[in-house]
Amino acid sequence: MYFIKIYGMKNLALFIILPLAILTACEGHEKSQEELVSECATGFAEAYFNYDFQQAERFVTPESSRWLKFAASNIGEADVEQLNNHGEAATVELTDHENTSDTTIVVTVEVDNYLQFDSIGGRGTLADDGEYRLTLVNRNGNWLIRMEGLPRSEKHSRD
Repeated sequence: MYFIKIYGMKNLALFIILPLAILTACEGHEKSQEELVSECATGFAEAYFNYDFQQAERFVTPESSRWLKFAASNIGEADVEQLNNHGEAATVELTDHENTSDTTIVVTVEVDNYLQFDSIGGRGTLADDGEYRLTLVNRNGNWLIRMEGLPRSEKHSRD
């Protein structure tokens, strides 16, 4: 009651209602399609290029998971040792996107400091940077990576 006497009923209402209104507005924020696409592409690329295929699988279509299993099956002991000795995580940045239809977007991802495989069964090499194009499709309101093969760099340079 003391608070009401000093500040008045109007101020009390503002003191209580304003924070509630702000909290409600923040809770109701739905992510834009661009934010959802960005989260999917970034999440996939960070997991894939750091060889966390289990995490990467969360971001792909069901039929694409076979490519992740294929990639995982072709990583040898020497590759694992090289990854462990490298000690730095690959970094990714989305640099471009192209809407090819209402349900398909192709994003360009720059990847730095990652282990690149030149051939199946061959030993990977550390790459400074690479550029990859990833196709995302909208399935039931969710954006997912659609893989039709293993991602291939359109450019790269090695240490």
